[in-house]
Amino acid sequence: MLVGDMNEDEGFIRFRTEEFRGNLPEMLRRVMLQGQRLVLQQAEEEVAAIIPIREFERLGYLMEKIKPSPFLPSEEEYYEDEQGIHCIDLDELQTHFDQILVMVRLKNELFGLLRPDNLGELEFDISPPVAILMNINYFWVPDYQMSEKNRLWQDEE
Repeated sequence: MLVGDMNEDEGFIRFRTEEFRGNLPEMLRRVMLQGQRLVLQQAEEEVAAIIPIREFERLGYLMEKIKPSPFLPSEEEYYEDEQGIHCIDLDELQTHFDQILVMVRLKNELFGLLRPDNLGELEFDISPPVAILMNINYFWVPDYQMSEKNRLWQDEE
């Protein structure tokens, strides 16, 4: 049984990268079926987060609300910061875990974790990603951005 380090007020669970890697099916089950958000630690440093795809979409929406693009969707510059999401299955994540974690940490790459064909008693067909592995800095909304957005909301009232 996995324990992890959870603070109920924070809404996520911390795991050492070794513990995560050694229990990938269980970890994906926690994210996919229970909606848990996991923070990975290496040498006591938070390095990455794995969150359900719906949380990732909400995070993107929140970031757009906090810091909207100065460009319109019809302008090419609007899409300049967008990057693709590498979709991988559990076997690929297991095999290339160290390299993937380096790409997440150093290059801010996003990895979509695909749903396994069989997850415990549940059977699935091929589908879009169920979770996103991302750099921890993308997971945290910077305090200065939240402060600025709160200031702007107060000015509007």
